Amino acid sequence: MKKISELMDELGFDPEGSPTVKEAFVKYLIKASEGVNVLTPTEKTLIKADPIKIKVLPTAQAPEQLSFAFHKDAQPRSNFSRKSNN
Repeated sequence: MKKISELMDELGFDPEGSPTVKEAFVKYLIKASEGVNVLTPTEKTLIKADPIKIKVLPTAQAPEQLSFAFHKDAQPRSNFSRKSNN
């Protein structure tokens, strides 16, 4: 089994790059595969440093289906009519 650092190197991440970018990528992979949110080590450190600063966001509203209001009596865009070749 490979270490995460080896996988990051294979994927082309800069070894000297920001660790928070790498953490965010791993967090995304966990969310995509397992459907759970996890805290990265950087996030845990920030929360420990100032827990009062962390705000809880309200839950998102359920998505709505868009309606395009198509009407049966609408005119077609062109006067093209299909002719039968029979």
